Amino acid sequence: MIRIWLAGLLRRRGGRLLGVAAGVATAVALLAALGGFLGATRATMTAQSVRPVVVDWQVQAAGGADARQVLTTVRHTPGTRAALSVGYAVTSGLSATAGGTSQTTGPGAVLGVPAGYRATFPGEIRVLAGRGDGVLLAQQTAANLHAAPGTKVAVGRAGLPPVTVRVDGVVDLPHADSLFQKVGAPAQSQPTAPPDNVVLLPPSRWHAAFDPLARTRPGLVHDQIHARRSHALPPDPAVAYAAATGSAHHTDLRLAGAGVVGDNLGAVLDAARSDALYAQMLFLFLGVPGAVLAGGLTAAVAGAGAARRRREQSLLRTRGASTGQLLQ
Repeated sequence: MIRIWLAGLLRRRGGRLLGVAAGVATAVALLAALGGFLGATRATMTAQSVRPVVVDWQVQAAGGADARQVLTTVRHTPGTRAALSVGYAVTSGLSATAGGTSQTTGPGAVLGVPAGYRATFPGEIRVLAGRGDGVLLAQQTAANLHAAPGTKVAVGRAGLPPVTVRVDGVVDLPHADSLFQKVGAPAQSQPTAPPDNVVLLPPSRWHAAFDPLARTRPGLVHDQIHARRSHALPPDPAVAYAAATGSAHHTDLRLAGAGVVGDNLGAVLDAARSDALYAQMLFLFLGVPGAVLAGGLTAAVAGAGAARRRREQSLLRTRGASTGQLLQ
């Protein structure tokens, strides 16, 4: 009976059935497309947002704290893939003689970068000329000093004689803004720009040059632990942000004042979760009204034949159709 009746409907009222089916299909397809877009976006947003982050954590050791103990704590934190200690020092100025002329710069920064840093944090240091290890000058610094590989540069130290080094290479620092951030400081108190004058030294030469300065001017020298964390995070940026910041806060507690975690990974995920919330709002404001409109049109088309269907169902009942058969 059901097959016979459906065949009759298709022959006699195929256009009306097609209109109702198209309305239902439009409503379902619209919701499915927007929901699929939202789900796919949320599933890939975390991976896309954390991909550009090179140094996930910058843990600054407190004054007087043992940097080696801070390094050990960070390395043994679950989720840490690699961690290296980097020395930071302030130089009173740089000077060099090249081409028969002498150039002098203002204050800058001198970093003690360990071996293997470029391999551990690819993209943080990009070699432009010369070697990728040894004494390296930032590109802007080399331009200020008219220096090239082989040039001798005098690195000033406040209250101490300068240290002379020979340049092995010139590099670019694509992520200098985060590299020279004030760890633990609010966003409004961060430097407006990274230093123009930057020198990178091997750890042994950095300690030989700036350990004496640390004893006389400790405020000009400090250590940071740069860490690369696992990016195996939940696909939802909000959940990933909670997991990343929770790990950073837990490490802060474990350090017990010996260091402060600069959570670059959490900062990026914070922005990503805002984008995810915006995508949800778009879904609500664009998808739901369209689905309601499609559903309303479908209900109007279907309701136009309500009286006819009641008569047809009455005829079917007189021929013995049950309620279940009518529903089918």
